[in-house]
Amino acid sequence: MGRAFVAIIQALKDVIFGRLTFLALINLVLASAATGGAALALIRYIIPLIPEGEGWLGFAFNASEVALSVGAAVLAVALSPAVSMLIGGMLFDFAAERVEKAISAPASRRVSFLESLGNGVRIAIPALLLNLIVSPLYLVPGLNAVVFYTLNGHLMGREYALLAATRRMPFPDAKRLRKRAGFSVFVTGLACSVIPFVAPLVAASAMTRLVDARIKLQARRQ
Repeated sequence: MGRAFVAIIQALKDVIFGRLTFLALINLVLASAATGGAALALIRYIIPLIPEGEGWLGFAFNASEVALSVGAAVLAVALSPAVSMLIGGMLFDFAAERVEKAISAPASRRVSFLESLGNGVRIAIPALLLNLIVSPLYLVPGLNAVVFYTLNGHLMGREYALLAATRRMPFPDAKRLRKRAGFSVFVTGLACSVIPFVAPLVAASAMTRLVDARIKLQARRQ
């Protein structure tokens, strides 16, 4: 677990003060704009469709407006991890390559833009579907935070660890490494879930460092 905390601190330095700041800003702007745009579209185009009236109809109209406004906020929360993972998935390999050079890790395989795009879509779809499924729980105070951070911490840790590891090894080996480092992977994913709009860049740095440390540890044991 100590290795995970060190990797997270180094990743935050990369994102806030260092080599990944510009990529993090791109992720932040695009992901927040897409998420906010979806919520605003719901308010702008759906609420006007509700018929107005007097008496109980007027009360129902006002109640529907409030419900849809709350729904828009919940939708924004549910969408934010998936949108961030979609955009961040496309930036992940660019960020990981910079970190690998900084820590003098061996050269990894080149990842094309189309593969990066595919990675973004692949990791975003499960996040979107699962967050939409559990979105009613986001209305429950207390429980909403537990569900959101646990679910997205698991998803982010799982997928970003795999993205980082497959840069250095075949897919079956990457899965085995991810399982062996399960707790560190989850802790890193949990930290990323707290900051979803820049999480992919934090994950790229932290997971690259964790994978490199694991590979070096295995080499020393052999």
